[in-house]
Amino acid sequence: MAFIDMDTGTWKSQWIAYAECTGDVSPVFRKSFTLPSECKGNVYARISGLGFYVMKINGRRVGEDIMQPAFTAYDKTVLFNVYEVNEYLAPGANVIEVTLGNGWYNERQATAWEFEHAAWRGRPRMTMELIVNGTIILSSDSSWDCAPSGTRFNSLRCGETFDAGYEVNAWRKAIIVPGPGGVMKEQRIPPIRVRERIMPVSVVPCPLPVIYDFGVNLSGNVEIKVTGSRGSKVTIQYFELLRSTATPDLERYRQHVYDERFQQDEYVLSGDGTEVWHSEFGYHGFRYARIYGDFETLEVEARCFHTDLPDAGGLVCDNPLITAIHQAVRRSTLTNFHHIPTDCPHREKNGWTADAHLSCEQALYNFAIDGAYEKWLDDLVEAQRPNGRIPCIAPAGNWGYDQMVCGPAWDAALFVVPWQLYRYTGETRYLEKYSEPMEKYLVYLSSILDNGICRTGLGDWSAPPSAPAFPKEALLTGYAYHMVDLFGKSCGVLHKNEGQERAFRLRDVIKSAFVREYGRFQSDSQVFHAMKLEFGLTNDVAETIKNLVKAVELADDHIMGGIFCSKLILDALTDHGRFDLAYKIASQRDFPGWGYMTQVCAGTLGENWFGGSSMNHPMFSEIGAWYYKAVAGFRIDEGAPGFRRIRLAPHIPDDIRNLHAWHDTPFGRLEIAWDERKVTVLIPEGSTATLTLGTLGEELGPGRHSFPRARSNPS
Repeated sequence: MAFIDMDTGTWKSQWIAYAECTGDVSPVFRKSFTLPSECKGNVYARISGLGFYVMKINGRRVGEDIMQPAFTAYDKTVLFNVYEVNEYLAPGANVIEVTLGNGWYNERQATAWEFEHAAWRGRPRMTMELIVNGTIILSSDSSWDCAPSGTRFNSLRCGETFDAGYEVNAWRKAIIVPGPGGVMKEQRIPPIRVRERIMPVSVVPCPLPVIYDFGVNLSGNVEIKVTGSRGSKVTIQYFELLRSTATPDLERYRQHVYDERFQQDEYVLSGDGTEVWHSEFGYHGFRYARIYGDFETLEVEARCFHTDLPDAGGLVCDNPLITAIHQAVRRSTLTNFHHIPTDCPHREKNGWTADAHLSCEQALYNFAIDGAYEKWLDDLVEAQRPNGRIPCIAPAGNWGYDQMVCGPAWDAALFVVPWQLYRYTGETRYLEKYSEPMEKYLVYLSSILDNGICRTGLGDWSAPPSAPAFPKEALLTGYAYHMVDLFGKSCGVLHKNEGQERAFRLRDVIKSAFVREYGRFQSDSQVFHAMKLEFGLTNDVAETIKNLVKAVELADDHIMGGIFCSKLILDALTDHGRFDLAYKIASQRDFPGWGYMTQVCAGTLGENWFGGSSMNHPMFSEIGAWYYKAVAGFRIDEGAPGFRRIRLAPHIPDDIRNLHAWHDTPFGRLEIAWDERKVTVLIPEGSTATLTLGTLGEELGPGRHSFPRARSNPS
């Protein structure tokens, strides 16, 4: 895929569809053409096929990208892709073929999120052009042929059925249809690509059909290599959890998808020798695949694919627990990024706002993800209603605007993600771009506050049942304060003095209400005290630290809270001189804790500390950022964002003898490494750092520096 910044206003092609194709079947479009001999230069194809497309030229698939174009609210924005296609073309006669899948555009199966009622929904359609030196030499119109393809069923969540023996017996002419309504834009985020191929680690035989265990949780599908007679069928069922009876636990995933066929692919053999196949127009979340049918030989391999996010950081050390958790954070992030940051790769696949903002710091440390986050923020803004309300998922159809299922702790994504993008890149354009939607939201927020207190929304999701209680209104009000505070700070960066004054007046009203209602509230809730420290909602910092430490000790140095506790507690303890206690929490191997979760979830993070109804969620992933911030010591100086100035303050526990961490800042690579003798740091050109290492404090310029290892002061 190429990004060439084409003028989106010069489209001459028309949107076309197949009038007689049933909703479950993928239509295929074909056009024969002659490449003019006078065409000199690079030939580009630009295409948008909704929901997803596969394009072939002269029988060869163009590119390795999967499930293109990226998901948007299609009545607001439609993305297209550009490919340089010289290598696929031949002098003289050529044939181009495009097969379409339903994807998000035409979701037919009923689900809790009601995308089957989305305003944009329609039959699959496409538009494409071939362009040489700015001249269009071929475009989609009613002269194209179309027919049903061998993909007899396709659904984003319910998989595909492909009949390899199917042959087109009659071609029809395409019809001209209206476009989806959205503004055409060239896709700038990386495409989805296969990043891993994984062989089964074991096979579970009888009493049921064979179950293949791939050893880790992943997102993607299974590729089969099979022989058998024509018309025989192979069925693949995907799932995460195997019961003790060696049977798949499928029921957990169907609670929000109202179709018995869920996470299932089917292949009907042509009978022509060895056949290789994988589905094209959807993906599944799984560790296991149950495969059965009538065949002679069968080989299987899992394909793990997701948005192709380049690495922007890494951390390796000799502590196996940290290694396992760090890898689980990365795997959960990648396998939950398919055009958008999602909550899980199986039943939902939704861009939940809380999941996105709770995991964004570690994602920014680990991956070059700023452009992908910007795309998702655009989706969120497009879903904003005139009164300022935003949904709890984006893109959104009709579902997600109920304040009882979102609220400030979720809505904070509109403020947190742009602020973190600014902090990590130093670019003020993120604050400027989303300033108006933020201000619009604050008008809505003011309308739902009850004398400064927010009383509607979700609280600390997925806390252990034994977690001490505290009013969820305290968390909601705390996040209301946090949003207003971030907006005020953003206005300060942008020199918007009036906006900052308005924001800080509202912030002060919320803080006064919080202190009035919860200032004397007694609780052993960890998240309650951590939030007060991190957001600045306490008038007695020393007492709040004391209460937080007590709450941790009562839990035997374990975390005892949900997703917001996991985001706040490690930073709160570290920022207030108790890295030692934060490290104890992070190092627990039993329930509840990241070590236990990583073990039961097979290399990913779950929806609950015990795995829960999903074993692949990224919302507990803040620990991944904490490893960079607290252990490696990569801290941004708030007065010089984008790592122009670095507060380098590593903590070196006794059980990490060797560590190497790096992050690609806007100025170049920042590194730290230590062994049993020395600590080495690399400061990129254009940056400076203040190093705190045990009792040592030193100003560092660009370049590599070495110091004797000194165990960090633990408190």
